[in-house]
Amino acid sequence: MRIVILLLLFLVSYTGISQEPFLSFDHYLKKSKKPTQVFAASFEEENHFLIFIEDKKQVSVYNFDEMGNERAEGFSFPNFVKKYPNIGGYIYNDNDTYTLYLSTLNKKKWAILTLNFKNRSFNLQETKLEISKGRILESLLYNNKQYVFTLKRDTSIFEVAALASDGTVTTQEFPFDDADFSEGRRSMPNLDRLLHETFTKRADIIDSESPIALESSKSRTKFYQEEHLITLTIDASKKKTHYLQFNLDTNTSTYKAIPKPTFDNKLLSSKSNSFIFEDKLFVLKISSDEMDFSIYNLDSNENIASFSAQKGTPIGFKNTPIIQEGGEFKSYRELEKTSKFLRKVASSNPAIAVFKENDRYIITLGATKEIAQTGPTFFIYGGGLAGAVAGGIISGIANATYYQYNAYSYTKSARFQMVLDSNFQFVVNAEIPLNVFDNISDFTQETPPTVIQTVFKFNDAYIWGAVSAKNNKLNFFKF
Repeated sequence: MRIVILLLLFLVSYTGISQEPFLSFDHYLKKSKKPTQVFAASFEEENHFLIFIEDKKQVSVYNFDEMGNERAEGFSFPNFVKKYPNIGGYIYNDNDTYTLYLSTLNKKKWAILTLNFKNRSFNLQETKLEISKGRILESLLYNNKQYVFTLKRDTSIFEVAALASDGTVTTQEFPFDDADFSEGRRSMPNLDRLLHETFTKRADIIDSESPIALESSKSRTKFYQEEHLITLTIDASKKKTHYLQFNLDTNTSTYKAIPKPTFDNKLLSSKSNSFIFEDKLFVLKISSDEMDFSIYNLDSNENIASFSAQKGTPIGFKNTPIIQEGGEFKSYRELEKTSKFLRKVASSNPAIAVFKENDRYIITLGATKEIAQTGPTFFIYGGGLAGAVAGGIISGIANATYYQYNAYSYTKSARFQMVLDSNFQFVVNAEIPLNVFDNISDFTQETPPTVIQTVFKFNDAYIWGAVSAKNNKLNFFKF
């Protein structure tokens, strides 16, 4: 076993923050190509995790237990990035074998990659999904199967294909024909027509267990997963949020519509978005004149809190200045006028992010735009959290934590934050606590450019790690 548990702290010279070392080892499978990215797959119930290191020709995989000891000798397999650049999910099959569900970015073609650590081998099985013509919104992993959600063309019917690790495929339908998606217009008789006419092409998958960046929640179509219950919210309508829920165990579905706030000046164009946290729906509606932020109980549709602001008056429910940041360029400035904030958000992609800290709700309201980058591409949207790093085979749903962390650094946003207590009352003069991503960013702010990073969750901790392209040493720290 070629593991060095005592870390060579190559980052100490770059930061004064003390952080707990977790793991250090040499990338002993490297050949001639430089690594392009590193990512992880954690299996917390089995107390171990895999580390993948990718270069242009191959992907190397290492297997570690919870103490950072190598469980089995690593091996390499060909890089299938050109054909299958997206990882939908991964599972542990016992006997040191693993399954990765790979797909094209549009999720129309799938393959099953099996990794076997006992004989250090791999097998790629290409699978054809008989998907009806329609709009593939996203895929999710449940009960060791990959579920692909397709909205059938010109209908309100979802076809859900379930891909198993042995290559078998089963399908089920969830009709929402009784729901009204028309907005009172004959041109939108069904959900597919609504999404088409509002140019809705992608969905976000929300990982509420990690801090959420506005970039991750800006889509007006979002999936939330609680085991077998899949919730889809759609904010393509001006008057209401459509709430659809799928039960993958019973093959049943439910629907409800939550009315959105109305503005006095109905001639002005407005935009809106929503976010589910716990059993509440948080709704932001905004125009260049005014904004409304409301919270609804999802069981009763009751409005339990509302906050509003108009141009020309200060926003009275913010605990931070209105901040505009430029992502990777690190530009920062504060906007003093409410009118500037309203105008920027109303002309962009309104978004909400909610996180909880010490029984208080930390809420971010604003808008975000992706920054055109000259370096590695961190956001390639085939739908949802699909994020390709440096052209690699990694997706946001397979490593949602890494996606969320990168979203903090590579977007331009205008935003402010507010704090609510457990009764959803605004807490005046409350300080915004640093979250784990803030701590990681502080720790890595002077990371050398030759270091390739990753972030993942393991056993109630966040692990930040990096591989140096110069010396092939990997170092991981616990947060």
